[in-house]
Amino acid sequence: MKRLRGIFQLPQNREAFGEIRFKGPNSLLNLSSHSEPIFLHETPHLHGTTFDHKKVTCIDCVAFSPGRNYVRQGEDWTRSYFGHCFPHFVTVGDEHVDPGAATVRGIHFTTNDLPSLFYDFDAFGHVRDAESIIDTVLATRKLRGLRPVEAGEWPHVAYFTGKLTVIEVDTDIGKLAVRHQPSHKMGGPNGVFIKNRMVVSLEPNSPVTFHEAFDRMLIVANFLSVIAGRQQSINNIRLQTVTSDDQARSFLSVYWSLAPKSHESKIDYLELRPGDVPLDPIQRPKEFSGVLKNWICRETEWRLSRIRYVSCLSKGNHYDVDRLIAAANMFDILPAEAVPLPTLLPDDLAESKTTCLAILKKHPPGQDRDGAISALKRMGKPSLPKKIQHRTAMVVKHLEPRFDELNYVVKIAVQCRNYFVHGGSDFNFSAVAPFMSFLTDALEFVFAASDLIETGWDAARWNSDSHGNGHTFARFRSIYDIQLHCCPGKILGNCYNLLYLINKGRRHGCYRLELPSGIPKNRVFRIFGRLRCIQASSFFRS
Repeated sequence: MKRLRGIFQLPQNREAFGEIRFKGPNSLLNLSSHSEPIFLHETPHLHGTTFDHKKVTCIDCVAFSPGRNYVRQGEDWTRSYFGHCFPHFVTVGDEHVDPGAATVRGIHFTTNDLPSLFYDFDAFGHVRDAESIIDTVLATRKLRGLRPVEAGEWPHVAYFTGKLTVIEVDTDIGKLAVRHQPSHKMGGPNGVFIKNRMVVSLEPNSPVTFHEAFDRMLIVANFLSVIAGRQQSINNIRLQTVTSDDQARSFLSVYWSLAPKSHESKIDYLELRPGDVPLDPIQRPKEFSGVLKNWICRETEWRLSRIRYVSCLSKGNHYDVDRLIAAANMFDILPAEAVPLPTLLPDDLAESKTTCLAILKKHPPGQDRDGAISALKRMGKPSLPKKIQHRTAMVVKHLEPRFDELNYVVKIAVQCRNYFVHGGSDFNFSAVAPFMSFLTDALEFVFAASDLIETGWDAARWNSDSHGNGHTFARFRSIYDIQLHCCPGKILGNCYNLLYLINKGRRHGCYRLELPSGIPKNRVFRIFGRLRCIQASSFFRS
């Protein structure tokens, strides 16, 4: 459906002809009238009826400036008025919607990766050698009063088991279910088929408003984006209202002008496959249900940071400085229980802090004075590096020894972020630039993995399995060792001068190195043992 035409109700019991053009962010409702000017600036919602008697509701409309035209008809000039508005949402069905009334009993939608996320492989099938069952299948025709059909030598039977519900979970925002919605062809000389579409259904415990239903849908969509490793497109939205129980009324179709769109990969090996997904609702429904419940349970406190994470996912394989900064900053808005507790300052330091604050407050407000006061007030509170290291430690604990050097990687990522936010001359960005995507992936991996771990995800089991490259978790794991064995040596040599060559003699294919305290020997020698002296020599100068 690309256009709808009908009559729309305006304020003060007026009417106007209208045409809705559905074109995503360029959607538009055009209204025209011969009677009076059309002013819509104080009309957020509009009701209309199409010429085929469908009820239309335009919700959260943004009006543009009205206008008028003069059209010559014979010797006379006819004046007409027009108005335009951008509708964020349009509902179409057997009834109008009052966005402020609690009338929504359920919301149903699809996303692009549902078949991979809920890989119910056994629901549909095909029996090629069906001699043993074809007679039983054809006998049902006789029971239904249809003409008899004779079985041949090579019968085939396609089937759907009839189990519509894939999984059903009771959550704080309502009952969430994923169901099959099969369709089929009656058959004939051109063949027969069974097609299927998987649908997510969310039914609140009690009726909610239109916007509340959409907010809850977005919570579920964000969760699906996390376990899919990429932002999910939301399509085929249907609303079930309190009057939809009437058999004569069907669900309302909803068109969302600014619906999120997935970043589809055009590279085959990056396509999401069932084995790449960190949660398996078919083989391990208990784990999936537990993670989903707990994830939604703490959505209120985590929502802002999770939205930032999904925003990073929406960029797909596009990496830039802004994404790195956003990936680091989302740790800064985590709730207090997700980060380290504030530390109590020693008495003398606390006294110095109080004294400094008192002195600074005597000065007139200014950027430097206010900045110093703000920095003093943060003393003892967890800083961004501490918050990220805290979340990283949780991931390392569940995935060690595979990611035992992840703390080091995110430390470099935070320093890179600080360079772009605060500036400075002690950071050699040119040495880090080739690894921007790796550092960004590390921050995003820590954020999402630690969130899932706290909600009940068995990360150790996932880490013990083999995976493809369809999920961000699996891709990060596959490139981790390679990037780690290239990135740290370069960074250590050029940026921080933590390693120093003291001899050019070769020992076991590696330069002899002297390490300052605090640098793990096993990490450095494993790096340079693999790179060999030719690569290592390009990182250092004697």
